[in-house]
Amino acid sequence: MPTEESLTLDKRLALVSFSKDAEPFIVVDTDKCNHCESKPCLYICPAEVYTWKENLSYNTEGCMETGACLIVCHKIGAGAISWKYPSGGKGVAFKLG
Repeated sequence: MPTEESLTLDKRLALVSFSKDAEPFIVVDTDKCNHCESKPCLYICPAEVYTWKENLSYNTEGCMETGACLIVCHKIGAGAISWKYPSGGKGVAFKLG
């Protein structure tokens, strides 16, 4: 019997592909972010879409579409994130599972 190779996180992420949508599916009111004390989006996003250097920056390429950022932003953050799924055929595509 062949043994199955255990896939590391890096190998699993390499199986994910992205197709950019013409319209943004995440929109952030960065003025609200500047006043947010907890900035939970920086910690919850597995794809590290959000970064903070003097202000919030975000890049939706690579977004895994979990929606976790929207939930934490509205529950314990400033309510600055608007999020919707990308258009059909766009966004993240998971392979092998």
